[in-house]
Amino acid sequence: MNSFMKKVSSVLKKNSNARTDKELKDKTLRDDSHNKKNQIKIEHIFHSCFIIKYKDKITVLTDPYFNNKATGNLKLAEKNKIKKESIPKIDLILISHEHFDHFDKDAVNYFVKRDNCIVVAPIYVTQQLNLEKNHVRTIKVDNNLVVATIKIKVVPAQHNQSFYPVGFILEKDNKSIYFAGDTISLPLITEKIDIAIMPAGGIFTSDSFKFISMARQLKCEVAIPMHYNTFDIIKMDTEKLKNRCDEKLKQCKLIILNSGESFYY
Repeated sequence: MNSFMKKVSSVLKKNSNARTDKELKDKTLRDDSHNKKNQIKIEHIFHSCFIIKYKDKITVLTDPYFNNKATGNLKLAEKNKIKKESIPKIDLILISHEHFDHFDKDAVNYFVKRDNCIVVAPIYVTQQLNLEKNHVRTIKVDNNLVVATIKIKVVPAQHNQSFYPVGFILEKDNKSIYFAGDTISLPLITEKIDIAIMPAGGIFTSDSFKFISMARQLKCEVAIPMHYNTFDIIKMDTEKLKNRCDEKLKQCKLIILNSGESFYY
């Protein structure tokens, strides 16, 4: 085989491998997405922003961040290409703390005005919002409340840069979802957790090693990483995370969602 044909063969093989990898990923997501009408849909928007949509169409938005703002020494390594205007109707917004990459004030005001939704957040967030009382629930750790038919338990988060960080456990349709917010450690959780959405980028939050440790402690069925690769200083090798999870998480399924990708449970 001459050198030209070798190059052509190498390119074709590389493209074939790329297609195979994508096909395998697409197949995995499809396999998890059978009978969608009876499942919870979790879509990753950007950073720690997710949409959780239940089978009765009640929809939750977590830690909105659409404006691609960066402050201080933080440099964006990725940008959110999903516009807030394209987001479906929201019933409930959960905000874990007051930092700019979790609390896009303009986006919150937009969704409340458009969808008449409710914002659940600590006081350092809600005091910055000029909203009517019926649109706001100011919460503290250990609060239990029901909003839009979802049982919400507020749990602590350890994030030293924030005034009052929290996480949330959502219960609905006999399924529980833990949204950790920014934390470097796992709080005491006695509830059975089906899905855990937790940070993995390190520096300000848990890193990939701690992510795996927290998933093992929770004994959750599905673990979804967030808060990584958005900024230069929280870049993470997802392949290494996959390999470590294959080795350490025998009873838990790792689901890595890129922006715009969804998982059905």
